[in-house]
Parts: sequence; structure tokens; C-alpha cells
Amino acid sequence: MLILSKVSKKWLVTIPAEVRRRLGIEEGDYLAWEVDEKHDVIVVRVIKDPLRILEGKYDDSELTYDEVEGMADEILLRKAHASNRAWYAHSPCQ
Repeated sequence: MLILSKVSKKWLVTIPAEVRRRLGIEEGDYLAWEVDEKHDVIVVRVIKDPLRILEGKYDDSELTYDEVEGMADEILLRKAHASNRAWYAHSPCQ
């Protein structure tokens, strides 16, 4: 099955109806994007419950959702800062 999608000016992609139906994608679901550079493909997985990704990664029954969310926020902030530094270092305005 080959179905094309077009990337908009704002880098948005609409998931075709056939793909949504076949994969059971619903509003609010998460999509996990993985780039396989060796084969020049992007693998997209449907994640109904984002916490299931973490299942088994931590052996701490006391870990709460808020703590996990806080850890995720910290990771995202670090990545955003690193990305901004990389962009600034390569900016033509330097």
C-alpha cells in the first residue's frame, strides 16, 4: 500500500484516512517517529498510552506519573537548549 502525504508550509502532515483506519489512529494518540538512516525510511508507531513506552524501564513501584512527566520535561528542555545552541553556532548572522 503506497499512500502519499504532503508536508505543509508549517511542516504539518495529514495522516490519510486509509492509514488512520488501518492503524486505528484516533485524536489524542501519540506517534513515535524513528529515523532509519541505513535504509532511508521513517518508522512511525502508534502509541495509545505513552506511559507504556516506559514500562519495564524503571523498577520503581513508587514512581508517580508526575515524576515521570517532570523527567520528560527536563529531557525536552535539555534537547531544546542543545538544539538552539547548535542552530546559533551555525547561524549566518554570526
